[in-house]
Amino acid sequence: MCGRYGRTSAAEAFAKVIDAMVSPKLDDTPGYNRPPGTFQAVGLVRPDTGETTIGPAWWGFIPNWASDDKLSPINARSETAADKKLFARAFARQRCLIALDYWIEWQRGEGGKQPYAIRPAGGHPFFLAGIWSKAAKLPEDHAAAGHVTFAILTGQPNPDIAHIHNRQPQVLTAKAARAWIDPDGEHLDDILTDGQHTNYESWPIAKRAGKSSKNDKGVLTA
Repeated sequence: MCGRYGRTSAAEAFAKVIDAMVSPKLDDTPGYNRPPGTFQAVGLVRPDTGETTIGPAWWGFIPNWASDDKLSPINARSETAADKKLFARAFARQRCLIALDYWIEWQRGEGGKQPYAIRPAGGHPFFLAGIWSKAAKLPEDHAAAGHVTFAILTGQPNPDIAHIHNRQPQVLTAKAARAWIDPDGEHLDDILTDGQHTNYESWPIAKRAGKSSKNDKGVLTA
């Protein structure tokens, strides 16, 4: 599961990793507590030009045939995405990367749910594996109408963060990130399995992170 994350590094830092151009339409303002149902920085290879870009995409996967957002999952299980009718085409042909500096996960305990910030050890900006679809048939008054939408792929947790949650996003190394969005990419399951970071660091953060309106740096301290 991944339902909130932070991206505070400039988009250019991510663009250098995958040799991408940054779209002038991207809002590059730092965000410490980014929720679904908003535009976020996503890297992909444009089908029309073949260019690799980092631009805005709506968090919540909306199929190109959907006329509403009732079906807009924010995550997709990597173990089954290739076989599910909703995700299969995107998994095969429309893969993307989500740019971030950490994600937020909630650990259930006797005292309630405690949020943690999690990132690969070393703290460098990194990417999550995702899939995308263009919301081609949404009503024009919907914010995502005509835009790229995405879901984050999730998998089994790394041993050092399994105590926090039983799922984690698929966190890719720089090499794996470039391979993931290659239109001619093969052995996709192997990329997700072998291309993940293997060491993570985590720390408890403020419980007010549960409110998406709390998007300031203070959410990172307990």
